[in-house]
Amino acid sequence: MSDSQYVARPAYYPVFVDLTDRRTVVIGGGKVAERKVETLLSCGASVRVVSPCVTDAIQARADAGEIELHLRCYEEGDLAGACMAYCACGVPSVNSLCHEEARRVGCLMNVVDVPSECDFIVPSIVSRGPLTIAVSTSGTAPTEAKSIRRSLEQQFDDSWADYLELMGQVRLLVKERIEGSDETRRPYYEAASAAGWRERIASGETIEPEDAYRQACSMVEAR
Repeated sequence: MSDSQYVARPAYYPVFVDLTDRRTVVIGGGKVAERKVETLLSCGASVRVVSPCVTDAIQARADAGEIELHLRCYEEGDLAGACMAYCACGVPSVNSLCHEEARRVGCLMNVVDVPSECDFIVPSIVSRGPLTIAVSTSGTAPTEAKSIRRSLEQQFDDSWADYLELMGQVRLLVKERIEGSDETRRPYYEAASAAGWRERIASGETIEPEDAYRQACSMVEAR
């Protein structure tokens, strides 16, 4: 019988961060690092990659001027000015050095597969256009987090992306054309939510924002 005892760690603080034009760093150049680079770029971050060798995809990003690439090993100072960094090189000694520098300069660090040297962890994600659902078990049961994500992927199919884009466009039209406060506009937002557009989009129908706006207005007037 094991003498070890499970001790729950404090919960992670859930937050969505705006990384637009913020400096981020990825130490490493393999497939894991490549995925981190792609995710950071999709969020509008400024990305610096440090690694003596990189995948073709990372090199292509550098050749296109989309990332800053240093083809060398990590050096102290590589995290200067960064708000967030990943260490994905798989070398324990480098992991520790990166973690120590991150603490000194106030940069949030994720050392891949080393929770004890992570300031943040990356949740399982369901992404449908503007919709992002993050699932985490705080590292206690990552397999269950993936299972929950798969369930959510079935519940929130691809139609949600187009639906939420339409909702955003209708909301903009309401704000432009309906005078008054948000409280005055609220019935129009509620009508939009109740109009059944998501189901129609899921069935293959295309709904124009102007038509959707007029329908929402008609629903409000009919009350």
